[in-house]
Amino acid sequence: MNHARTIDSISGALPVSTGSRRCDILLLPCAGPQGTGEGSDFLLQFLRDRLEPECRVFMPDMPDPEQPHYKPWKKTFERILRDQGDNSLFIVGHSLGASVALKYLSEKPPVKSVAGLFLIGAVYWGLENWNVGEYIFERNFQRHLRYIPNIFFYHSKDDTVVPVSHLWHFAVTLPDASIRQFEREGHLYVNGIPKLIDDIKSVAKW
Repeated sequence: MNHARTIDSISGALPVSTGSRRCDILLLPCAGPQGTGEGSDFLLQFLRDRLEPECRVFMPDMPDPEQPHYKPWKKTFERILRDQGDNSLFIVGHSLGASVALKYLSEKPPVKSVAGLFLIGAVYWGLENWNVGEYIFERNFQRHLRYIPNIFFYHSKDDTVVPVSHLWHFAVTLPDASIRQFEREGHLYVNGIPKLIDDIKSVAKW
């Protein structure tokens, strides 16, 4: 299986999907280096190993990932959603990617419907020591996410990058979301998240 990235790093354009697939899975990565064995690469390979070829799994090269800013990431995300095809779309966000997806989708519902939103190690911006204005959610942002039928959060107690306390802020703010807490998976999930696969298949009904 060819695991080369399936998105153009310059234009951000998606390739033409070949064959009949059940769904498309967009992985929005964490901040930081994204080479082999770095950043969200472990999750990318895990998703591909478990879900391709039934689903197309792709992860964009986000702008300046080691010094990221919301607006460039938002533009890239928006372009991908605009160019998305007809397959059911599942969005998996990791760390900063999860926060960007959540912020954007709560402020501007995309033309393409989102079948499921799966957020791993997400940051609840605005908390003490996490008060970075460009990433902070709008007031009552949860009200604008009701059009997404399935929202899941995943977080590990031993995450040393984003404390697990962020998960419980999301649990209070989005009481209808499904909450998955782990004991010793860290922040990068080097062994993948089997429960994530179960949840995607449950939502996709296959």
